[in-house]
Amino acid sequence: MGAFVAQRLAGGLLLAAVVLQGATLAAQTDPTPEPAPHPCDAATGPTKKVCRAGYDALTLATPAVALLASRGNPSLGSAGGGGRFGQATVSVRGTYLQALLPATSYDGTEDAVPAARRLPAAVPSLDLRFPLLTKALPIGAVSVDFLGAIVGLPRGATDFIRLAPGVRSVGGVALGFGYGLRIGMTPSGQLPTASLNVTRHDFPRFTFGDLVRGSNFAYTLSASAMNVRLLVGRRSGRLEFTAGGGADLIKGDYSISYVNQTTRSPISADSTLSALRIVTVANAALDLVAGLRIGFEGGFQVGKDDKLPTRFEAVNPKSGRFFGGVGLGFKL
Repeated sequence: MGAFVAQRLAGGLLLAAVVLQGATLAAQTDPTPEPAPHPCDAATGPTKKVCRAGYDALTLATPAVALLASRGNPSLGSAGGGGRFGQATVSVRGTYLQALLPATSYDGTEDAVPAARRLPAAVPSLDLRFPLLTKALPIGAVSVDFLGAIVGLPRGATDFIRLAPGVRSVGGVALGFGYGLRIGMTPSGQLPTASLNVTRHDFPRFTFGDLVRGSNFAYTLSASAMNVRLLVGRRSGRLEFTAGGGADLIKGDYSISYVNQTTRSPISADSTLSALRIVTVANAALDLVAGLRIGFEGGFQVGKDDKLPTRFEAVNPKSGRFFGGVGLGFKL
């Protein structure tokens, strides 16, 4: 018996040695690939600075644009869900934040990119919550709701950005769309209502900067985000308070152009970028009359140090941003 155990143990040790040796050889023959060089690394002098300014401005803009599309609470003013099948709740809503726009006339001769202006961005949207399923359990009620959203960006809303050709629009308003699910729990007793919200939103494709009109860099951006929100809420009479947070997995499809400062010829590139941002949010809602309520939202998108080499005046690339919103909701 002892000889058998010793034989099995020796065989196991031999197998482990073979596996370990194979892993070591694989690590030696398949080294971790070096990161791809940045597209601006091939440029020199002021042209390289202009190129980096364009890419870094795009990196700063993408989380802000995704936040305008995603907002905080996908159903303003409430963490709950459920109700009778088909009893939809519709909200007309506006979301506000401030964005610092860099001067696209930057020519690479200065250490920092000047700021063109601080632009207040207010974006209207139409939100829908449609109950799909409500199930009563001993501990409370579990519900599943469909969430939908339409974000509008009027053409000519600002002189600093232009809507890209072919963007989806109705009546001069470019449209972005969102959809997802809310899984809610309304417990019995005094525990708060809670919900898990998983959604996807996109923002209308737009262009910032114009090489024809004197810009040294410009980009066209289409931003989208996968959003996760965990929310809790409680009612007190006609008031309802909601708080929570989550994460946004952001993707930007872009086309960027910049001017060679020596030859004055334009250079263009198309690619994508991704980012992850944490978002916190708080809501308050007041029931006005039967089925009609007004809601308010405040939140914060946590910043991240992307280690951008470009220095922008009046903005810290690592800082987060506050946002707010107000909306009027009613049941159909």
